[in-house]
Amino acid sequence: MTSYSQITPTSLGTGVARTSIGTNNKPSESQNLIEFTPWYAETGAFTAIQSILLQAEITSVSVKDILPKRVTPPAIMSGLGATFATLTPILQSFECNTPLQSGSNDIIECFGTAQVANTVAPTMGCELHYSNSPPSLKQMYWEKPTNETAAGTAATTVQGQTITINGGTMIQVLGGEFASATVTASQHYSGILQFNSSNFENSQSLDIAVQPKSVGLSTLASALNVKSSMRFNVGMGMKPTTTIDTALVVTQALTGGGNFIHFVGYQK
Repeated sequence: MTSYSQITPTSLGTGVARTSIGTNNKPSESQNLIEFTPWYAETGAFTAIQSILLQAEITSVSVKDILPKRVTPPAIMSGLGATFATLTPILQSFECNTPLQSGSNDIIECFGTAQVANTVAPTMGCELHYSNSPPSLKQMYWEKPTNETAAGTAATTVQGQTITINGGTMIQVLGGEFASATVTASQHYSGILQFNSSNFENSQSLDIAVQPKSVGLSTLASALNVKSSMRFNVGMGMKPTTTIDTALVVTQALTGGGNFIHFVGYQK
């Protein structure tokens, strides 16, 4: 059977410090952490021009080879003016297949980090999905750059931060987020997330479309994001030490700009 456990929400504060959300003692019978699902919300009124762009991370001091798994869940976009609509995106689960010791009381800890500061602090919780059966698939690891990159205002290619992977053999998931800064009416967020490396097994492109976000009319404009930008079953082999260069192709000029960040899921 499988079970679900929750780490209850904790405020991430108004800065960009890494914050422990809390810990979860796995059920004694569990032999597999199937996946984790970060969930998050604002704690009060949104501030115009401040999107919620977060890092979620799980780790453990007792689980062998879990490695910190770092991801960027779907961004909550802000808007413009004194009143605007917001939309919390569909929750996104991140596959783990992490082996656990039956009979043990291993502890999983979750951390949250705001990539950009917010006047009103967001909160984050985390759902952990366990199974009593051992994993039948290879473990998935997740990594991302530490910092986001400003997208600028021009319709052009902007270089992002690098992702370094040690001990990996294959990229299986590509993902990223492109969040608004100062919203301008009728200027929409769209682009292409690029993942490039001379350490990949071949030179075929890994370019994915970012989830487009539409912006409304007038001085009270809303920008809504419905889901994450992720692609699965990639199957790109890589060298034991791989550095991935990231970039965003901004396809529409933006007066107020935005911020973006990439992440990958990989196997050893």
